[in-house]
Amino acid sequence: MTEVTIGKSLHNSMVWNALNMLTTQIAGFLIFLIIAGRISPEIFGLVALSAVLADILMNEGRTAGMDAIIQQNDFQPRSLNSAFYSLTAVSVVFALALVILAPYVANWQGKPLVAQFMPVFGILVLFVPWLSVMDALIMRNLDFKIMTQRNIASTIVGGGAGIAFAFSDWAIWALIIQRSVSTAVTVAFEFSYTRWHPGLSADRNTAVAIAKRFFPLWAIGAFNLLLHRIATFVFGLRYSAHVLGLLRAADRINESIQAPLISPLYSLWLPLMTRVRGDKAKEREIYVAIVRTAAFFAMPAFAGLFVVANDIVDLILPERYSDVASLMRALSIVSLSIPFVWFNTLAMNALDMNRTSLIFSVCSVSACIIALLLSGGVSPEEAILWTSAPAFVIGIAGNIIIHRRLALSHWEAYAGLLPAIIAAGIMAIATIFIRMELGQFHPALRLTACVSIGGAIYFGWLALFNRRWLVERIDLLRGRSA
Repeated sequence: MTEVTIGKSLHNSMVWNALNMLTTQIAGFLIFLIIAGRISPEIFGLVALSAVLADILMNEGRTAGMDAIIQQNDFQPRSLNSAFYSLTAVSVVFALALVILAPYVANWQGKPLVAQFMPVFGILVLFVPWLSVMDALIMRNLDFKIMTQRNIASTIVGGGAGIAFAFSDWAIWALIIQRSVSTAVTVAFEFSYTRWHPGLSADRNTAVAIAKRFFPLWAIGAFNLLLHRIATFVFGLRYSAHVLGLLRAADRINESIQAPLISPLYSLWLPLMTRVRGDKAKEREIYVAIVRTAAFFAMPAFAGLFVVANDIVDLILPERYSDVASLMRALSIVSLSIPFVWFNTLAMNALDMNRTSLIFSVCSVSACIIALLLSGGVSPEEAILWTSAPAFVIGIAGNIIIHRRLALSHWEAYAGLLPAIIAAGIMAIATIFIRMELGQFHPALRLTACVSIGGAIYFGWLALFNRRWLVERIDLLRGRSA
């Protein structure tokens, strides 16, 4: 694994993920608006309720299945068949549970439609093993182009089917049809590329090995999802639906910045590390490259967001959302920890440390939930910071575990982040003063000035004092060696 390979993978990931987000988010939003104009909010709620259990497997489970296959690093037909049947055993249990529980959930909620919707999701769950295998075949080659094309096709075709039903006498089924057609398109598209289908030849030992990898990976995703769900629930009870709505708005803005800059890095860990497994020098090279690139993006982005939060809110949201700005600042502070703690579970999984990763996730999530429950009597912004504090402390412990596994000096690991930290700090201080000087101007002018001058300061500082570090990051993003 050379720097060129890492660079090309990172470059392709950034380009295709950006295109994926741009097209699918815009298309998805337009589809939502059209369907929402034809069906009631209650139908949206009933579909969401019907999909709660299924989504645990269709989202986190599908990804865990793909990761388990990539970790196993055996793509012979017999091994892939074994993985398929191992994951199918889980899917069948889920599908039966959805069908059996459907009438009981419907009676409990007093919503007969749930009894009709849930079995459909039970059928869709059965496609997860096939998709996990085909996902692994695509991602082992880091083929982000195919993934992007697949997502665009499934979004547009599935959305078109949903819109067609929304304008028919069967409008209540629009969202179900949208999900079903989208899944069918995904399966068809991936099959047309991989040409893979399950065969009869399988190995029991391989199936058991895949299951042993799958369940910890799945549990990690489920625990991380659990924290988000509990935090949403506690915020809604402790404060109000209004504050929860403000938090969701702040979170959406934060994610709109995080997704194109940081999310492309998530998909690199497992495929790249699997290729060089056992070679510590190359594993260190990948670890350092990804974490430093995360710092290069995250530090200026979220330090800048902290400074200009009010201007962004003033420009894009109605006045009743003005309190979103303070929540954005709290989330920005939390997001500054991305290079330190957000990649720990991904790195551990990529280094085949699934059990350690699971224990780490359980400890981190549990500590965050306890901190959230104990943070009564504080403002929502303080609650966000209190809840995230344990994750940072435990995250540093996770860094130490990974550094030892890679025989990487702690000083070398953290010193490699300092150029971005210092440059972003200088940028933030300067833009705070600039914004104060432009206090009487229109928010658009203040925002433009802060972003322009802040970017110049950040890159100018790096060019003057850390030129080699900056050149390495740029060459990596361009797919070239430093």
